[in-house]
Amino acid sequence: MGFASYLKYAPLIFFKKNASPIYLVFFITENCNADCKHCLLGGIHPGKDQLSIDEIEKVSNHMDDFLFLLPTGGEPFLRKDLSEIIRIFHRNNHVLNVGIPTNGGLTSQVLETVRSVLDTCPDLDFMVDVSVDGIGEDHDEIRRTPGLFKKAMTTFSELKKLEKEYPRFTATIETTVSSYNDSKLLDMYKYFTENTEADTIFTLLCRGKPMEPSAKFFNVENYEKYARAMEKGIKERMLTGYDRFPFADLINAKRIIRHRVIAKVIRENRQILPCYAGVLGGALFANGDVLPCELHDDLKMGNVRDFDYDFKKIWFSEKGDHARKVIRDSKCFCTYECFLTLNILFNPKVYPSIIKEYLGLKWAKYTKKTLKSKNVKK
Repeated sequence: MGFASYLKYAPLIFFKKNASPIYLVFFITENCNADCKHCLLGGIHPGKDQLSIDEIEKVSNHMDDFLFLLPTGGEPFLRKDLSEIIRIFHRNNHVLNVGIPTNGGLTSQVLETVRSVLDTCPDLDFMVDVSVDGIGEDHDEIRRTPGLFKKAMTTFSELKKLEKEYPRFTATIETTVSSYNDSKLLDMYKYFTENTEADTIFTLLCRGKPMEPSAKFFNVENYEKYARAMEKGIKERMLTGYDRFPFADLINAKRIIRHRVIAKVIRENRQILPCYAGVLGGALFANGDVLPCELHDDLKMGNVRDFDYDFKKIWFSEKGDHARKVIRDSKCFCTYECFLTLNILFNPKVYPSIIKEYLGLKWAKYTKKTLKSKNVKK
């Protein structure tokens, strides 16, 4: 998708009244082939009767266009119809950008699905994030799945090959920071940058109600050190960051700022930026429940099956208004990266910081390119 398609959503930076969600987190399944200690769904199980492909089509038909789709789980690639789910939202809602997390344990299924999406939606900006939380046995122990590290790295390696075929596809490594790996983050960064083809690395923080509550007791200083290493890597062009879709450097700049916001939230235990959950971002669970945010199972807006699959009827209902009021009045805050993306990119007060980091990244690119050109001439 081109620049104009993304710019369509720019007015929401200033005007958000009566907005439909532009960022949908869709838990397409709760099933998983791993048993992670930090699993988000450890305390959130709204139901196991997942929406069928026909039901998803009906929901999509009752939604406005939106910008970003995150099909997640569970392990999203366990759904054999994942590529069709993406095509539905791309066709009906003109979704521009899709990112899918995976534990990487289903290599052939991942590759088959990704190639299917890329072949049938050639204008889609598409990313797959392979989760790696440790090196070797450390990763397998955290995810309680023997052999998963090797499978995940194989999946990542094969996805990097697809990058060479498809200019709009990006394969990344994502690390969930928890008490089980926070002391080894810099070792992992060294491994990723020296032993893999990773050029885009990012983190998520353990949040919500994890399977093992102790997972949330990580050291914020270790998180900040890892964040600074990634920032340095991007600015020195050891890492390219996102580089394959319009406004990619804006997203890279946002990620630099997001790490700082998250650290400040943890240290000060308060809202740093207004939250747009329930306004610009929403969550749809496998059983059809609609929430303003995956962490707010106490603010369920409704279930699409009870509203003839009319998502907007739920979104603009009294319960929807109530959810937004609670989030606004309580100055709700958390470290949830997906919706912090919205809180940063669609808050005009943050743009001086975004532009500063954006220009810095552009300058780093320019100087690296100029230096490379001079070396070639020599």
